[in-house]
Amino acid sequence: MPDTAVLNVDLADVWKERGRKNCIRTIAWGDEITVVQQTATYLEVTITVFREKPDGSILPESITGYIEPTKSSGIKVSDVVRPVADNKVLKVNFVDVQQGDGMVIESPDGKVLLIDGGDNQMFARYLAGRFRNTSLQQPKAIDCIIVTHGDADHFAGLSEILKSETNKVKRKQLFIQPQRIYHNGLVKRPTRMNNKDVPDTKLLGPTKTVGGTLYLTGLEENLLDVDDKDMNEPFREWKQTLAAYNSRSPVSFRRLQLGDTQAFEFFNRNDLRIDVLGPITTDVAGQPALRFLGEPPTGPRIGHDSLNDSDEGFTGHSASHTISGHSIVLRLSYGGFSFLFSGDLNDEASRFLAREHNKGTLNLRSEVFKVPHHGSADFSGAFIQSVSPIVSVVSSGDENARKEYIHPRATLMGALGKWSRVPEPLIFVTELVAFFQTEGPCRLKDDKAAKKRGPFFGFSRTAYGLVKTRTDGHRFFVYTDSGNVQMKEAYAYQLDSSGVPQPAEVNRA
Repeated sequence: MPDTAVLNVDLADVWKERGRKNCIRTIAWGDEITVVQQTATYLEVTITVFREKPDGSILPESITGYIEPTKSSGIKVSDVVRPVADNKVLKVNFVDVQQGDGMVIESPDGKVLLIDGGDNQMFARYLAGRFRNTSLQQPKAIDCIIVTHGDADHFAGLSEILKSETNKVKRKQLFIQPQRIYHNGLVKRPTRMNNKDVPDTKLLGPTKTVGGTLYLTGLEENLLDVDDKDMNEPFREWKQTLAAYNSRSPVSFRRLQLGDTQAFEFFNRNDLRIDVLGPITTDVAGQPALRFLGEPPTGPRIGHDSLNDSDEGFTGHSASHTISGHSIVLRLSYGGFSFLFSGDLNDEASRFLAREHNKGTLNLRSEVFKVPHHGSADFSGAFIQSVSPIVSVVSSGDENARKEYIHPRATLMGALGKWSRVPEPLIFVTELVAFFQTEGPCRLKDDKAAKKRGPFFGFSRTAYGLVKTRTDGHRFFVYTDSGNVQMKEAYAYQLDSSGVPQPAEVNRA
């Protein structure tokens, strides 16, 4: 009987015919495959590929092929796979959701965490392809959804998952059951009330001034308990989505803050753990509160003082900078490799964290850095210097004029290179790793729309924008796909005898 296994090398080419003929697909470390037969020279395996159909749809298909390591690779057939039960690979995927963030964490023992989800259907479509054949009776269990903060480009796309259940196209359907929802406690109010604009200081709930500093004191725990009138439209839709999931099976809600050591007990084991490093709260009248943040100095910010740890130059009270600056910050560590997830942290909030790092009260240093705020120019050099990353990932995608922020900014990209701990750091941008194929002249099907738009020159997405990382705590592997099934941009690092990551060759069977 065929055995389910996981790939145990960085990359392996799966061939349609023996003798390494006609490559079907290249699979990566930690991918699940079915082993049909194993001999001294090859593995016969079944994998899933996505085939384009005559109508243009791309559907999953199981196909059998062969993995035949070359003699020059030095890889033995017996070392190519290992049993699923012995899997030690942590997977972290950064998904192109255009303007926004969307990440998937899969632990070696099968736990799944989602961090944010963009503001459109792209994250839901990706997840539907990743977790196939779900149903209302057999939903995919999601151990935790972390919404780093209340900007719609970080959570509105999660409601698209529930909407996908009614999609007429089965492959686009995804049924999940989240067990936990974590957030930063801030809920955006409507921007207009009684036909009047609501001032920034009233957009995030109750406040209190202490010693001349304004604090947000109404931090929420259970989003289902928040009155609809105290929510803007994306939050109301998110609440409805959560209510639907909660009606099927109870969902646990939790507001996170620095030092919340209990939150990820369900996930942590041995040398795999998640620490909560932000937001940083202040005690106000015996209750946790978040400081209201201000506007940053005006740009352009070439040679700005972002290495300064003072709070000078930030003025007024900005609701947008406050809700993003108090993003949830997580440090995921596994053996000798760590990931830092930083939401939409801005310069002012990042300086708070950098000061705490320099005082030794928290540790920001991480090998993999999810860059804050899609590569905004509102960054702290001191913060990046504290992280000192080897691999940085910018999640950005300015897909129309309304969402044009010029992300990532040139100053930010330069700072990532300058403050890396290695001479040649890796810096990925999600929108740049997608692959588009030229289709040529096109016309919309709808006659009215076609008349308005006219013919245009079209492209199709043939490779999703994904930055994929894998680690077992001793070795780290990162790669992206392309339109060529065999072509990957791939890099590896290995801990040396002192526990320091060093560049390593990519092993490929």
